[in-house]
Amino acid sequence: MAFIALSIPILPGKKAKWREMMDEISAGGSIKARLDASRKAAGVHERSFLQEGPEGDVVIVTLEGNDPLAAFGKMMADPSLKDFAEWAADVHGMSPDASPPVPELVYDSGA
Repeated sequence: MAFIALSIPILPGKKAKWREMMDEISAGGSIKARLDASRKAAGVHERSFLQEGPEGDVVIVTLEGNDPLAAFGKMMADPSLKDFAEWAADVHGMSPDASPPVPELVYDSGA
């Protein structure tokens, strides 16, 4: 099982829009069902965390599965989540077609 953590900035002025989507997901609406299904189809377990800071806010996304980077591409290309991909482009400045920046593992206490 592989694991990756991504730090994705929330663009200035977009935190309220980001929070609205998180509230909608937490409420268990249709977007949550579609997100859950896409993660299952991609073979990953996702966890997302908000990290607030003086330089701006970021979302820390962890993906755990056999191939988290490939799964990220599958999730962003999922046609049932086109609206979510457009939202991510607006709030995070992410292109749905782009690969996420691959973080460098610098410490692993289990290694």
